[in-house]
Amino acid sequence: MANPEPKISRVETTLAFMAAGVVGFSLVDMLASLLLQLISVKPWAVLFQIPLIGLPIGFLLIIGLLIASINRRSKENRQRR
Repeated sequence: MANPEPKISRVETTLAFMAAGVVGFSLVDMLASLLLQLISVKPWAVLFQIPLIGLPIGFLLIIGLLIASINRRSKENRQRR
């Protein structure tokens, strides 16, 4: 018997895209800061601060996604009984 396709909520989709966007932007910013220093250009101080804020926020978004996924799966398991 085939399992029905799991229904992913809008909250999970939003959290996933937000986490990917914040972490991706922080990583691109870190790479840009390193490349600017490599070519001996003094980057703005803000470029160094963005990953310090963005990466913890991305981590919290991933934790929120994990909690939302656990809640959805527990509800699905209760309904199958």
